[in-house]
Amino acid sequence: MNYEIPPAPAPQAPSKQKLLKRVYGFFILKALLFAKKRWKLLIILTVILLPFLILFWWLFSPDEPEVILATAKRGDLVQTVEAVGTVISEKDLKLRFPITGVVGKVLVEEGDKVTKGQELANLRNDALHADVSAASANLASKNAALNELKEGTRPEDILIAEAGVENKRAALESAYAALTGAEDKLKKAESKLVVLLKEAETSLAGYVDSAHSESSEQLDAVQSAIRKLEDIFLDNPFRRAATFREDTKFRNLELEQRRVLMEIESLTISIGSNFKDYKQALEKLQQVRNAASNAASLANRTYSFVANLPLYQNWDTGDRENHKTTAATQSSSAQAALASIDSTIKSIRDASANFDTKIATEESTVAAALSTKETSTADIQSYEASLRGEEAELAKKKAGARQTEIDASKANVNQAYAELQRAKAKLEDTILRAPIDGTITKVNLKEGEFTGGLDLEEYSFSMLGASPYRIEMFVAEIDIPKVALSQTGSIDLDAFPNEEFEIYVSEIDPTATNRDGVSKYRVKLDFSEQDDRLKIGMTGDSEIYTDFREDVVYIPGRAVFMNEEGKDIVRFMDGNEVVEREIKIGMEGEGGDVEVIDGVEDGEMIILLIKD
Repeated sequence: MNYEIPPAPAPQAPSKQKLLKRVYGFFILKALLFAKKRWKLLIILTVILLPFLILFWWLFSPDEPEVILATAKRGDLVQTVEAVGTVISEKDLKLRFPITGVVGKVLVEEGDKVTKGQELANLRNDALHADVSAASANLASKNAALNELKEGTRPEDILIAEAGVENKRAALESAYAALTGAEDKLKKAESKLVVLLKEAETSLAGYVDSAHSESSEQLDAVQSAIRKLEDIFLDNPFRRAATFREDTKFRNLELEQRRVLMEIESLTISIGSNFKDYKQALEKLQQVRNAASNAASLANRTYSFVANLPLYQNWDTGDRENHKTTAATQSSSAQAALASIDSTIKSIRDASANFDTKIATEESTVAAALSTKETSTADIQSYEASLRGEEAELAKKKAGARQTEIDASKANVNQAYAELQRAKAKLEDTILRAPIDGTITKVNLKEGEFTGGLDLEEYSFSMLGASPYRIEMFVAEIDIPKVALSQTGSIDLDAFPNEEFEIYVSEIDPTATNRDGVSKYRVKLDFSEQDDRLKIGMTGDSEIYTDFREDVVYIPGRAVFMNEEGKDIVRFMDGNEVVEREIKIGMEGEGGDVEVIDGVEDGEMIILLIKD
C-alpha cells in the first residue's frame, strides 16, 4: 500500500485582539521596569504635580449657583404700621403767629409762668398801627357827615348847586346845536356820494362787462390746464414710479391738484352771469388771479417733480419728456391767463382811480359827519342825565336831608366802625398771647428774625399745662391710608424695656407735616390706661395693628417679583430647571410676609434667592 504524507499546515497570522494584548503587555512591562528603576523620581513628581492639578481644577471648574428656598406657610397674618412714638401732653401747646413777619419783641423766657391772655411776643406792626389810626379817622369823618345831614344844607351850598345846574343847561344847548350841524352836513355828503357812485357805475359799465367775460374766459383756460395736468397723475406707469420713489411728495401734489380744481370750479359758480359794479369786478378778478397763480405754481411743481422722478418699470425717458412737455405747456397757459387777468385788473383800476379818490373823500366826509352826529347825540344824553342829577341835587339841598339819607349815613358810620374793628383784628394777629395758664417750655424765636412759613412744625413757643398723656407718632405717606380711628396698638418705651403699653388711635391729622424734609402725617394715640410713671418726651417703638388675616397662605415678600407684563410671579425648582408661576397676592403683613390668594399652596417650596 502506498501512503501519502499530508503537507504541513501553513502558519496563521495572529488576530487583532492578540496583537493588542501583546502591545499592552509590552508597555506595561516597560513601565514596571521603569518604575522599579526610577521609583524615587515618580514619588517626587506625584507629590509636586498632584496639588497643582487639584488647584487648577478647583480654580477653573464652573461654579454651581446656590439656590435658597423658602416654604409657603398657612397661618394668621397681621399687618402693622410702625414708627417712633413720643409721649406728649394734651395741652403741650405749640403756639405760633397766625401770620408771618419780623419779630418785634419777645416778652417771656423759658420757664416763665404765664396767665391766660398775657402777651408773649409781637411782630413789627407799625403799619397796622397806622391802619388802625386811619380807620379811626375815617370813622370820625363818617360821623361828621352824619351830623351835617342832621343839621341841614347851608345857603352857600344851595347857590353853588344852582350855578352848576345853569352850566349843565348851557352845555346841553351847545350839544343840540352841534347835532343839528352834523345832520345837515351828513345829508349833503350822502347826496353827493350817491351821485358819484351813479356816475362811476355809468362810466365803468363797459369795464365791468369786460371783466366778467375775462374772468370766465381765463377760468376756463386755467381749468383746462389743471385737467391736462390731471392726465399726468392718472398715467399708470407714472403713478407706479411716483408712489414707489416719492410717495409722500406725489400724494401732496395730487391733493394740491384736486384742491386747485375745486377752487376753480367753485369760483366759476360764484361768478354768475354779471358783476353788479366795478368793485365787485375787481374783487372777482382778484379771486380769479389767485386761482391762476395757484394753477401756475402747481404746473411748475408738477414739472419739477416729473423732471426729477427716477425711471422705473414702464416709466422711461420718453414718458418723462412727454409729461414734462405737458406740464410746461400748462404752466405757460396758466401764466398767460395770469398776465391777461393782471392787465384787466390794471385797466379797471386806472379807469376807476379818479372815482375812487372822489368817493373815498366823500365817504370820509360822511363818516366824519356821522361820527359828529353820534358824539353829539351821546353828549346830549350825558348832559341831560347830568342836568337831571344837578337839578335833583339842588332840590335835595333845598328840601334838606330825608330820613333815608340819614339812615344811609348811619350805615356808612357802621361800615367805618367795622373797618376799624378789622384793622384792630389784623393788629391783634401780630400779638401772640397765652391761651391758658401754664409754663413756657420752649422759646423758638428771637427779636428781628423772620417767623418763616405756616408749616405746622414751625412754632414760636411751646407751653405745658396739666392734662392726660398721649403718644404722638409720624406715619409715612405710603402707610397713612392703612390707619383709621380706634385701631389698637402698643408701644415699647425705652424707659421701660420690659413693658408694653396698650394704645389706640384717637386723632389723624388731615394734612402732611414736614419731618426732616419728608412729608409725614401726625397720628395721636391714647393710652388704654394712664400710668403716673409717664413723662413728656419719652420715646419708644410703637406700632398700630391695621389689618388681620386668619388662616391664609403666606410667603416672604422678597420671593415675589414682577414680570414684563406687570404681573406678580414666584419661582420654583422643577428638577434642575427654574420655572415661574403667576400668583395673586393680598395683604402685606408684619415682617415682610405677603398673603397669597391664588397660585401657591401651603407647604410648597419656592425660590427665595439665587446666588451665582
